Amino acid sequence: MSSGIGKWAGVAVVLAVAAVAWLVWSRPGEASGGGWPVAKVALAKVERTDAPRAFHGVGELEAARQVELASEVSGRVTRIAFSSGQRVAKGQLLAQINDAPEQAEHLRLRAQLRNAETILTRTRQLRADRVATQEQLDNATATRDMARGELRRIEAVIAQKAIVAPFSGVIGIRRVHEGQYLNAGDGIASLVDADVLHANFALDERAAPHLRDDQPVQVRADAWPGRVFEARVAAIDPLVSPSRTVRVQARIPNTEGLLQAGMFANVRVLRQEPAPVLTVPETAVTYSAYGQTVFIAERSGRETLTVRRVAVKTGERWQGRVEIESGLQEGTQVVVSGQLRLSDGMQVEVAERDALHDEQPMPSGAEVARS
Repeated sequence: MSSGIGKWAGVAVVLAVAAVAWLVWSRPGEASGGGWPVAKVALAKVERTDAPRAFHGVGELEAARQVELASEVSGRVTRIAFSSGQRVAKGQLLAQINDAPEQAEHLRLRAQLRNAETILTRTRQLRADRVATQEQLDNATATRDMARGELRRIEAVIAQKAIVAPFSGVIGIRRVHEGQYLNAGDGIASLVDADVLHANFALDERAAPHLRDDQPVQVRADAWPGRVFEARVAAIDPLVSPSRTVRVQARIPNTEGLLQAGMFANVRVLRQEPAPVLTVPETAVTYSAYGQTVFIAERSGRETLTVRRVAVKTGERWQGRVEIESGLQEGTQVVVSGQLRLSDGMQVEVAERDALHDEQPMPSGAEVARS
């Protein structure tokens, strides 16, 4: 008896579910407005705008004048005349290496040169009086010239032992101490003139025909997010590298001193002619394993607004918009927010307010219908 009751109860449940399903599918408008709410989305039109064509690259900043200061000769440091981070002038003494032996040699050679010049003067007079021979005059001249050469050699050695700033700039952290023995080539500090910087970067070889000297360049540095630094192309390498790229150097005035040599740079080289292209807001494009897609909104009949997923090919991006190379037509309505809840053929409603694009007024239902 109990098994019969259970059997009839199961049949009743199945019939009830079937009745509810029939009601939902037979009256979709009522279901959408009642128990199954319609997804609300924000829409925007596909627009044709002038795209500022550009080439993008990454690189590194370097000062137009920067050098690692090093000793040219070996010796003991007797004086340090700078502090770390100090601004120095061109020709300013930075460090002195012991030159006492050379200074003594310099005094001896100066006396030797004076004596050679005196002998030469006397020999010339004797030659004029026909007392000295031409050979004696030639020997006296050669002795004077050799003495002069030896003096200049020792003066050059003395100059090498005085490390001076080759140009004005800011000196880096000191890497030498007074009394320390330096070998030739040992560094003491870096010197940077950052009033003008160079951005060195590489572009695809296909950009080569569109590059020219003095072309405008925009540089962004991670240290200054949101800040754009204006630059100009200063040099283009005539040789394409094995990686099929061409190296470019841009000149950046650094009057504010915000940029530093060695910083990472994102570079945008502007092309001459802007081109009219189809664009949509960046939020309209959905990325998946199947490629890039966009949901377009279409009016079915007089009342129902449905969406359909279409594949697109995108191009460059700028100021929150993305170029559409194929897949859409101008004036088409696309979904710019709420895509995660959508699927092909789903019925939607236009949201009164778009949280992602508050500055852009949402199209009314009538406008969507006319589209």
